[in-house]
Amino acid sequence: MTDNKRRLPVVQPKVEDEGDPRPAWHWVGFGAVAIFVAWLPLAWVAEAIGRRLVASKVAGGESALAELSRSERLSALAMIALPQAFALALASAAGGFLVTRFGTGTKGRDAAFSGACVGLLALGLTFASAGFSLAAFVVPLLATGFAALGGRLGLRR
Repeated sequence: MTDNKRRLPVVQPKVEDEGDPRPAWHWVGFGAVAIFVAWLPLAWVAEAIGRRLVASKVAGGESALAELSRSERLSALAMIALPQAFALALASAAGGFLVTRFGTGTKGRDAAFSGACVGLLALGLTFASAGFSLAAFVVPLLATGFAALGGRLGLRR
């Protein structure tokens, strides 16, 4: 049975190691790093989009958020959170795709595990800096699910 997987030149094994492909857990690490690398600029763009959306809805800037009604405040928070969620979903799908597309012997669960690693690390950093919040549990769920979806797409290619 021949291996038809394409190889990334950056993470390709050395010529003398050609007989031993990288284990799947290496690809989990590569996928987690890829998710973080893709997520950082996407989160920056999402932050700019969220600020513009809120500024267009709320006259007076961020200080005026406290004076809004509950439904208007929830609407403004959704305008901030949805672009961030989309950025994480896109980065996670790309990282999961990388794991299964280029990894030898990797499966969708390896891609999902790379998303789970990113999500749990982000959850820990959130709790350390901002304290406990139930809303923060969306991050690992989103990262794991979309990394698994990206992994499935990578297996199809």
